Amino acid sequence: MRLPRIEPAVVAVTGLCLLLALLLGLTPVLTAFTAHGGAVLVPSALGVPLALPPLRAVPLGDTGWTLLLCEDFAVVVLTAVAGLRMRRHLRLRPAASRPRRLLAGWSALIAGAAAAGVWRGLVTARLVDAGPLGWLLYAAAGALFGAVWGAGLGWLTAVAALARPRGPGRTGVGKISPPPDHSPFQAGFQAGPRPAPRIPPGRPTPPHCDGSRP
Repeated sequence: MRLPRIEPAVVAVTGLCLLLALLLGLTPVLTAFTAHGGAVLVPSALGVPLALPPLRAVPLGDTGWTLLLCEDFAVVVLTAVAGLRMRRHLRLRPAASRPRRLLAGWSALIAGAAAAGVWRGLVTARLVDAGPLGWLLYAAAGALFGAVWGAGLGWLTAVAALARPRGPGRTGVGKISPPPDHSPFQAGFQAGPRPAPRIPPGRPTPPHCDGSRP
């Protein structure tokens, strides 16, 4: 069974999204970021999700396991949407130029962060017990600020999107020609004029079409 080929650019973009989520899930990185964040922390004080979703194995402080699972699911949404966006670009434009691939990688993180922001906004609306309008506003704010964070960090995935496959012609596995067959059976069927049959001396030659002999 032959597995489908995965483009290196898709692996690089999704891997970088996971790496960013892992870095934001580290407590020292989050502490240093919040200590020097300044104005970028103002929206989070109003309930807007901060930065990209962090990936953690245990809850942070007293946040609880429910919020941890919601944030981890947001990471899945982020990487899945970014990977699908990059894969779609490669399928539609396999021979795209470097600026197009850079733009595709940049927009991949923007789309993934916006989709994850919608989910995180809905989780926040549920935690604060918001009304129907609050659900819509939190989801829209999550998508907006998620896209802003994706645009700010998208240059990383843009560089990762330049990854190309190795091999002849950068098309994956090269064509392998079969080895030549030197068997005596093939030699007997080679193209070319067939030699005239040898007639022993003293034996009459076959007549021509008109009945004459040479």
